[in-house]
Amino acid sequence: MGAGTMRAAFFERAGRVVVREVPVPEPGDGDVRLRVRACGICGSDVSLYKTGALAGPGAVLGHEISAEVDLDPTGALAPGTPVSVFPARGCGECLWCREGHWRYCLDPPQGAWGAYAEFTVYPARNLIRLPHGLDAGRAAAAEPLGVALRAVELSRAKPGDLTYVSGLGSIGLLTVAALAATGCRIVGADPKPERRAVAATLGAETVIDNTREDPIAATLGVDPHGPRAAFECAGVPASLEQVLDTCGPQGVVGILGIPMAPVFLLRMTLREQRAFALSGPSMDSMRAAVELLVERPEIGEVITATVSLDELDETMAALAAGSGGIKVLVDPARR
Repeated sequence: MGAGTMRAAFFERAGRVVVREVPVPEPGDGDVRLRVRACGICGSDVSLYKTGALAGPGAVLGHEISAEVDLDPTGALAPGTPVSVFPARGCGECLWCREGHWRYCLDPPQGAWGAYAEFTVYPARNLIRLPHGLDAGRAAAAEPLGVALRAVELSRAKPGDLTYVSGLGSIGLLTVAALAATGCRIVGADPKPERRAVAATLGAETVIDNTREDPIAATLGVDPHGPRAAFECAGVPASLEQVLDTCGPQGVVGILGIPMAPVFLLRMTLREQRAFALSGPSMDSMRAAVELLVERPEIGEVITATVSLDELDETMAALAAGSGGIKVLVDPARR
């Protein structure tokens, strides 16, 4: 006998999310059914919404998940256990999965739903237990904060290093928080004053409007070597070129946004910089993110709104247009 029905938001095509009533999913072997408490809207979801990539009649997005166990067929996890979710499922059998790198899976499961729904199903191995004192909203930031912490780790930024963050949306602000936790000095840049204010709260010592002020001058005024590491978090090609120009010689550039246009890389070559991109967190960086969210509750200031499933389509459209807040959560139980 099934578990009844639930509401889920289906990404049907570019610019179109529709809420439908569907059967509650049943967990397969090794899976756990989760009741979604909150799911953050990622910038990658907004990019998909704009382009229509991965859309379809059965597509449900959402991977920044705070949930509680609804059903673990093995009985290992009791109902109500709070968890976060490492989003890459993996087939469990290919060479990358056998080595523990599910994100690079050669045969990822098809048709698996995300968490813009009242319930979702994930492998038990993907679950990270949450402390009971961490509220559902902040817990949903574990995945993107895990991305930021992993980016800082890959940059090899050390305590005292000058760093530069361009684009103070949710991932940029979480990168500021991750750099501050590492002990780095931070210059943050964004045109929007409310975002710059949050960056200062999270640990940026200098914040600028990089459409009006020169980030090269701003960073050289702090350290004549320029930034040891610089992070592009806006997903704008012009911002990435500016980051390459601002990062110091032999520095490291982290590309966290998704610039959907060509970028001129000559300056990077002349300055012998290194660059990296990443598609998500690691299990370890997510666990570290959970600890940091407990230690620094002010990171929750990145969250500016919570909406229902019925408001998701309108909210996605606003975020795609450049408005709508910083980090917006979806609460599937909200009416």
